Amino acid sequence: MRKRALLLPAALLLAASGCSGGGSGPSGPSPSASPATTTAVSQTPSESSPPTTAPVLPTDVSTSLNAIDALQEHTCEAGADGQWTFKGTLVNSTDKAKTYTVAIAVTVGAAVQGHTLITETVQAGKSAEVSAENFAKTTGQAGTCEPVVSVEDAS
Repeated sequence: MRKRALLLPAALLLAASGCSGGGSGPSGPSPSASPATTTAVSQTPSESSPPTTAPVLPTDVSTSLNAIDALQEHTCEAGADGQWTFKGTLVNSTDKAKTYTVAIAVTVGAAVQGHTLITETVQAGKSAEVSAENFAKTTGQAGTCEPVVSVEDAS
């Protein structure tokens, strides 16, 4: 009986040491795995993970992608035949000549029915009339017309 009492703790001790020992057993590699395994994990391609910080934008750029305030008294409308016409005035209230680009798109739902770009250089303190005719066609007068204006220093 005494032999059985000693064998049971010895068997449990061996079983426990086999599970937490320093080798590979049926349960796989131990916590002290080879360096190749950790190196492979740390060499994940950078393209697969999204950036964690916002990109740094240059501070010396003389372009604004949102200069809609320079476009005044604009209209964009369709005639009875569905042809669209745009008119507006670009106002340069700065002390330098500026080049404006007006992008105009007509959409019906998510579908673009037509678009155009107008580029105009306006001298300091001056204004310029801009227009585009028949740049889009829709069925009747259905649609939405949205201008977007960017500006940069004139060269």
